[in-house]
Amino acid sequence: MMESVITAILMISLLVLLIFGLAQYLLASQAQISDVTREMQERLTERTRTDITTVGVEVTPAGDYVEVMLKNAGQTKLADFEYWDVILQYTDGSGGQHVQWYTFASQWNYQIYQSLAPPLAEVIEPGILNPGEYLRLQVNVSPLIGMGTTNLVTIATPNGVSATAVFTH
Repeated sequence: MMESVITAILMISLLVLLIFGLAQYLLASQAQISDVTREMQERLTERTRTDITTVGVEVTPAGDYVEVMLKNAGQTKLADFEYWDVILQYTDGSGGQHVQWYTFASQWNYQIYQSLAPPLAEVIEPGILNPGEYLRLQVNVSPLIGMGTTNLVTIATPNGVSATAVFTH
């Protein structure tokens, strides 16, 4: 009889510990899901407030540089330019088709302006593209862009908002 009582107490204790362990695991999992959902919502909100538009694209006469002017038309400050994507789809002088992704600093650089007419360099929060400011990207292209060709440039921010423009040389 005493052995049965001890066995029952051990089984009930083990069952209680198992139930508490499972409950703790479920609560921790629920908290993690809640955190991930909140982070996703924050990213989505930031993305909906972000908008960049292409103001103009120019190619140097030699076809070695493409200059893209963008405007921050959204409500979000943009930075982290090393994480931006710059992609050119173009035709070279011999008719070859190229699609290239350009890395920051080694293949393209930027300058931020408060206004374009007249050109006025930014003075508020240097290095950050504030709403209403303009960004001039200068892309070093190799092989050269061919004369009389129609080409495409795509610029994408780290949060996935992009601007695309067709240009000719």
